[in-house]
Amino acid sequence: MLPYFHLPTKTVLGIPLDPWGILVTGGFLIGLEIARARAIRRGLDVRDIVDGIVFTVLSGFIGGHLVHVLAYHPEQYEEDGIWSLIYVWKGFSSFGGFFGAVFGATAFFRWIRPRSFWIHADQVMFAFPFAWIFGRLGCAIVHDHIGRKTDFFLAVNFEERFPGMGVRHDLGLYEALYTMVIAAVFWACRDKPWKPGSYAVLWAFMYAPVRFMLDFLRNTDLKNADVRWGSLTPAQWGCIVMLVGGATLWAWLREQPPVTLAANVDQPVTANGHGGDPPATA
Repeated sequence: MLPYFHLPTKTVLGIPLDPWGILVTGGFLIGLEIARARAIRRGLDVRDIVDGIVFTVLSGFIGGHLVHVLAYHPEQYEEDGIWSLIYVWKGFSSFGGFFGAVFGATAFFRWIRPRSFWIHADQVMFAFPFAWIFGRLGCAIVHDHIGRKTDFFLAVNFEERFPGMGVRHDLGLYEALYTMVIAAVFWACRDKPWKPGSYAVLWAFMYAPVRFMLDFLRNTDLKNADVRWGSLTPAQWGCIVMLVGGATLWAWLREQPPVTLAANVDQPVTANGHGGDPPATA
């Protein structure tokens, strides 16, 4: 088992430095740089990628907080009313963040600054696992997702700090470690001539089944136990939606011709949603 570890919030020049916030910010910057460098290599306008990522991440935080309140903690809405939806720094749901990010990327690349959607969205999706590692390490540092009691060798000994809690799964740590595997696969596939949208499919197929199973390890005996909808957590229902969406996209991509990034990648999307896509190649 692993010893209990904790990094307290430090105040420097009157500014609180929260370890979760520092890791999330670091992950955002690393993901942004990876996407920026990849966009340069593939001949895309870096401004579109950077602006699109910023808008997507902001949308993700909003969506993550809304789902945190409405799906996981409706009592916050009952206590604070509409203000509970506005205080976006008070709680975050990962799947709410995913769905918010999908909405943000769609809004940005299709309506706000119309571009070839999947070519640009794929650059964002490629960088995402590298950033997500740090987000989940932040969760592990502050122990946001304490699971059931266990004797698993990667479990954390909470008994050291909180008598009576015992040794438990730390799901934030598990997910951070597994996301490293996903990021390694993405990196190994970085030069493959895949159709735009393929990294979204790969993420859905690799992440959703494992996250679905991990959620069965969540605790049911602590005050912070997740709500259940028909015996499943909201995240497990989100996994089902993600997997179905990934399978649907995979089926659609199989019917699409191969593309190159040689021309027209920055042209606006036309009414049929495909304008500006590169010409098909053999």
